[in-house]
Amino acid sequence: MTRRSLGGNFAWTLSSGLVYALAQWGVLVACARLGTMELLGEFALGLALTAPVMLLARMNLRTLQATDARGVHGFEHYLGLMVLNVLGGVLLCCALGWLGGYPAHTGLVIALLALAKGFEALSEVFYGALQKAERMGLIARSIIAKSVLSVVLVALVLVLTRSAAAAAAALGLSWALVLFLFDAHAYRRVFGGESAWGRVWRTPWRDEGARLKSLLGLAYALGITALLGSLRPNVPRYLLEAHAGQAELGMFAALAYFTALGGRVVHALGQAVSPRLGRYHAAGDAARYGRALAGFTGGAALVGVCAIAGAALLGRPLLTFFYGAAYARNLELFVWLMGAAALEYVCVSLQFGLTAARELKAQAPLLVLSVLVVALGSAWWVPTVGTVGAAWALALGWLVELSGGAWLAVRAWRRLALQEAAAGGCAHTNTRPGLRGDW
Repeated sequence: MTRRSLGGNFAWTLSSGLVYALAQWGVLVACARLGTMELLGEFALGLALTAPVMLLARMNLRTLQATDARGVHGFEHYLGLMVLNVLGGVLLCCALGWLGGYPAHTGLVIALLALAKGFEALSEVFYGALQKAERMGLIARSIIAKSVLSVVLVALVLVLTRSAAAAAAALGLSWALVLFLFDAHAYRRVFGGESAWGRVWRTPWRDEGARLKSLLGLAYALGITALLGSLRPNVPRYLLEAHAGQAELGMFAALAYFTALGGRVVHALGQAVSPRLGRYHAAGDAARYGRALAGFTGGAALVGVCAIAGAALLGRPLLTFFYGAAYARNLELFVWLMGAAALEYVCVSLQFGLTAARELKAQAPLLVLSVLVVALGSAWWVPTVGTVGAAWALALGWLVELSGGAWLAVRAWRRLALQEAAAGGCAHTNTRPGLRGDW
């Protein structure tokens, strides 16, 4: 099997990620420009309700699959578990739509978006197999294809129907077409043999149940972490829809998506600097680890400052150009959202540093605390202040995580410095005259 160069894989991954982010934004712009604020709010509510559930269903199986160097679990186990998870996730989303007392049309939007995310989750299993084989170009082509197709189909059906349900159906159709016509074909082309669906169908699941359960045991913690991470930005949206209506939610979601652009920059920086952070920490070089992390954190903070300044100085014309004059009247909210994003960017940089230092367990309580703070802040501010209160809650949650993350990062750096000093002291002792460190 041919391996691709690291630089080529990185270029494909970066380009497809940017195209995917722009496509998600393009769908929101299409809803805002070709529909109404209420339509965008209904669509945003569906995304907010389905995202945590379907991320839990995905369980980050792609990462486990791509790093399963020993082949403990086969492709059929990952795909089989994902099929079960998707079915359960779609049913749970439908139940949430019904129990939430939403109108029938909104419930249909929720169900269709859950189904669309289900198709996307199934594609992730094919991506995991291709990533393990270092065929990132095929993954990138798939992501670019579904990104472009989704924007085109969603815009087309909005022109024809002005319906959020039709837009959700178009999104699901675009992702399903890429899954069945491209992803499955790419898998068979790379690995040969029978089709992926045939492997799942012919697997004796009664005999393979133990391996499926073991895979579930490995993946459930990753799913819970993804669930919590998705709840943090979405909890304010639930309360905003309940207290202010779908129009206000649509406006909030449209403005909030600008923060994802800066997030892409910070994540790209993190992917570039994290191997170096890991090497410095593994080598016990506290000075270089500290400088690298401080530089990365400073860069992330600079991105945040630029985001705030850009929102304050250019926010009104930007919002008018992309969404319309009705959205541009919410400049204060836009600036507050960028302020919350600036805190988020610094938190992300610290997360990369803590992961490089293998401070993994300590990050989970911080995440839980941050979600709780956002929920409490939203419950307090959204009913009285509205959309700006939702931005305040997000900022407070990120501030709490920033405080804890900074403390953990300093602690990890000091621990590394003490270990380096102790190792240096031992080396100095062993090289004094009359004492030899060898036999």
